[in-house]
Amino acid sequence: MRRLILAAAAATAVCLASTAAVGADARDPDAAILVKGGLWDSGVSDVDMAGAYGAELSADDPFIQPSAAGKLRHMLSANHSASDDLTLTTVEWNAHWMIQAGTGFWVGGGPGIGYLWADGRDTDDGLGLQLGVSSYTTMQHAILGIEARYQWVESSAADNWLTMVKLGYRF
Repeated sequence: MRRLILAAAAATAVCLASTAAVGADARDPDAAILVKGGLWDSGVSDVDMAGAYGAELSADDPFIQPSAAGKLRHMLSANHSASDDLTLTTVEWNAHWMIQAGTGFWVGGGPGIGYLWADGRDTDDGLGLQLGVSSYTTMQHAILGIEARYQWVESSAADNWLTMVKLGYRF
């Protein structure tokens, strides 16, 4: 749990620093803080899919201006799951190219990187590369979304799927 709190604090600092660095003349980064819940399939033999939870900070890229073709959105998150004597915790950064599919509704996908801490079932920690899809809708200061991603980890025994629903506040 301490790792999850430290990861969330680090993600918060990075996100807030990047939005502050662009200055008052830049466009609104549409920053948000979200809580997440869903299912994690660890990919480890004899381990069932388990519930997962996490936290996320997300913001539109402050340097790439949005266009008719979409916008780049950064998502920094920490996730945690424990089941069948296996505990998984990740810190992740995902960059999704988002396309507006309706008023306040965005869909997209893209790559990410992360680090997985695994405890139990002879599973190793490791650096992960991932590919995911996401969508979200906004209503005033509220943001509601869903995401799914597959992560390949240095220790191939820990390659995993994570699907989460997210709810949060837009600044």
